[in-house]
Amino acid sequence: MLLTDVDTFTSMSQSYTTTNILGIASGKGGVGKTTVAVNLALALCAQNLRVGLLDADLGLANSQILLGVNAPLNVSHVFDGTKTVADVAVETHHGLLLIPGASGNQSLANISSMEARSLIDQILESFPDLDVLLIDSAAGLSSANMSFLDACSIRLLVMQDEPASIADAYGLIKLESRKDRLKDLYLVPNRVSSEQAGKRLFDKMNLVCMKFLEEPVSYLASVLQDDLYSRATRKRETILEHHPSSLATKNITDLAAVLMTKLSQANISGPVREQV
Repeated sequence: MLLTDVDTFTSMSQSYTTTNILGIASGKGGVGKTTVAVNLALALCAQNLRVGLLDADLGLANSQILLGVNAPLNVSHVFDGTKTVADVAVETHHGLLLIPGASGNQSLANISSMEARSLIDQILESFPDLDVLLIDSAAGLSSANMSFLDACSIRLLVMQDEPASIADAYGLIKLESRKDRLKDLYLVPNRVSSEQAGKRLFDKMNLVCMKFLEEPVSYLASVLQDDLYSRATRKRETILEHHPSSLATKNITDLAAVLMTKLSQANISGPVREQV
């Protein structure tokens, strides 16, 4: 059963400080956020980290489909009190711990901020050995989505070079700016034609932020579009596993490496497991 007491949540969350919580967000849907989240999680697993992935798109979850995982239980069973997080979590053959979201459940798409925070706390309590917990949040700016991002030490904003994605990404950046959190927000241009095109998209967004918010955003890396990336997405495959030599796989691997460097520089990186 999920916690409902704010003081209990606060005291418990302070007890679990070794797990880095990273959020993957987008202003709008359809920009490839979940594809980036799933493949980034696998890339971090390949770095010998103990990684968990929470599919926090609780109404239209699909991470398990991309991973090819059979997940008979999901977070809806945690919210109704019939199962625990440990019961619904699935260990994939990649070594990734998946906490599946629900699909087609409208009530879960509108959970409260406290429920979102309580779910995270249950994950940290159940799996204190996690080095990294990636939270693949739903598209949009609901209170639940923002609560998931509130728990993250680093937030990645996936966007594409098209007007609706840019406009909605700016809306999320604006909300993060009001919380004085832009220093921990990194843009990840996705499905761009080149690294230079990704950097130009970042520069465009950064210029808008400097003009209207009077503070910059940060750039992490871009993920390039290629035929294998598109094919894997259509087939509901992971690019890292099924197309390891693709350009997009290199981009995701580089993204994981840069992210690990950021964590190390911030002195918040969890322990790296020894190979056995």
